[in-house]
Amino acid sequence: MKYEIKSVLSQGLVMGNLVNVSSINQDDNFISEEYETKRLVKAIDKTVCEIKSLKEKNPDLEEYLVAEELIASDPVLKENAIKLINEKKSACVALREVMNGYMDSLLEATSEYMRERAQDVSDILNRLISNLHDRETTVDDNSCIVSVDYLYPSFLITHRQSIIGVIAKKGGFTSHAAIMCRSFDIPLVLVDEETKGNYAIIDARKGYVIIDPSDAEIKKYHKELELKNKYDKLAIPHSDYLFLANVSNNLDLDRALNYNFDGIGLYRTEMIFMNTDRPYTFDEQYQIYSEAVNKAKDKFITFRTFDCGDDKQISYLRSDKKGIDNYINNPVIFETQLRAMMKANTYDNMRIMFPMIESCAEFEYLRDWTIKVAKRNNFNLPKIGMMLETKEALVNIESFIKADFISIGTNDLTKELYGIDRDNSIEDIKSHLDDLFYLLKPVVDFCNKYDKCLSVCGELASIPDIAKKFYELGIKNLSVSPSLIGLLNLSYEEYNKVSK
Repeated sequence: MKYEIKSVLSQGLVMGNLVNVSSINQDDNFISEEYETKRLVKAIDKTVCEIKSLKEKNPDLEEYLVAEELIASDPVLKENAIKLINEKKSACVALREVMNGYMDSLLEATSEYMRERAQDVSDILNRLISNLHDRETTVDDNSCIVSVDYLYPSFLITHRQSIIGVIAKKGGFTSHAAIMCRSFDIPLVLVDEETKGNYAIIDARKGYVIIDPSDAEIKKYHKELELKNKYDKLAIPHSDYLFLANVSNNLDLDRALNYNFDGIGLYRTEMIFMNTDRPYTFDEQYQIYSEAVNKAKDKFITFRTFDCGDDKQISYLRSDKKGIDNYINNPVIFETQLRAMMKANTYDNMRIMFPMIESCAEFEYLRDWTIKVAKRNNFNLPKIGMMLETKEALVNIESFIKADFISIGTNDLTKELYGIDRDNSIEDIKSHLDDLFYLLKPVVDFCNKYDKCLSVCGELASIPDIAKKFYELGIKNLSVSPSLIGLLNLSYEEYNKVSK
């Protein structure tokens, strides 16, 4: 049976055994205060232990799991739920009421960071309810496709070694689960109909899912997958266009180099800062940056200075919002990072990039600060650039003459321009594309006029038909997660077919 895909949240082509993950039938019957309280405490303790175990096994996802651990272990959660149990409500009802109250409050918050935490609460509630009913949702099959109502990130993290594809009914393109799927190279598609069966093929390229395919269909796709697996993991020849990678650590960097990316368009250094509850020392940071630079050698590597605030909070930093205030309010930490980076610039292949720049004055203030640190320590000065992700910077692009390069961060830019957030579908994003590309045309002209390297490092670069539009606009350099090299290959080939 063939089903039309409503929306593609993570591209790909896979086939394998299908595992249907059903929702939990929740028991709302109250038995006794003692019984319900014991169930509640046991479920919370088990949930916290599970999250801690996931953190140990998945250090690359610590940022997300730390937030979940804080929510699950919050003593106020337990206290409020027990109060409701004392009112003769079951542990299940009590948890739902408390957690739904949290979600409602977060969704009404003015801070984007707080609104996005509502997704974490939903994920935790699902895990708590599962543990409350002593039901562990497992995926025993290796290399299987799962069919779910909604893909919770912690479920994906738990079974990331087994899941090769996901069919869901609900989800958003910029949700945590969708971003993780793209990072893990796992196709994630939305289908309205029930997709129960024993075997499935997800063909996101052609826009459909096949449940219990025929032998002929399996044979046909088996041949396609053999070619795809050879083709997808290595960059194809791409003339003067740059295939760049977004990375968060040196393991990601290894993958990017193995796939033959031309360089690193974005190294998210704030992920290093999130690994501890204290600032990394100069020596600790230098070791990480030096290792990265030595691995890259003849390929350039772009370090973004720590990008915190709003959606990324770090306990030991004063970071109410993203942008220049992070550095003004934390000058010692900022200078330590600059010194560690520039000391590591032994191959002169480094670029330093500032996020959330709003004005030319802000950029030049940080640029001058970096130059002073370099002169004071006799370091080679790397190229200094900026992320273009605010409306003010976009409108005043001509003023950024001192920027050596510009990288367009589409995630924050589309959020500021059109209110696109994690819950919006790709269709919502596409409805604004004509206007977005109209606004970006002066940026392309400016960079061409002054010979500045221009790239895109946001999520839109990983959507083939949108990536093709970037190429058509004249933006030759796209930066994506290493696992998405196949999509860059596809976007580039499709663009060249049309342009020829």
